[in-house]
Amino acid sequence: MTNNYVLLNGKLSRDIEVTKNDKGNSFVKFCLICTRDGINSYSDYINCIAFGEIANAICRKGEKDTAYHIEGNIRTNSYEKNGKKNYSTNVVVESFRLLDA
Repeated sequence: MTNNYVLLNGKLSRDIEVTKNDKGNSFVKFCLICTRDGINSYSDYINCIAFGEIANAICRKGEKDTAYHIEGNIRTNSYEKNGKKNYSTNVVVESFRLLDA
């Protein structure tokens, strides 16, 4: 059991496509819009990334506004761009399912 576990329900913010890295491995980056319930409801835009067969499967129905249930873990990363260190946080998708519209 891991302490780093995320469950999200939301809709894709845009159409998505599978990309291949230099080694030929499939991945997809996408943003999931998750609306919070309550009187002053608002939406969180959660950056997600999926790899391999999961990436290919998500893209089969990867149109904007498609609703998904996502399970995964939070992963932080750092990279250099223009001589400056940048940080990112993504949910790495371990499993998913389509939600009814």
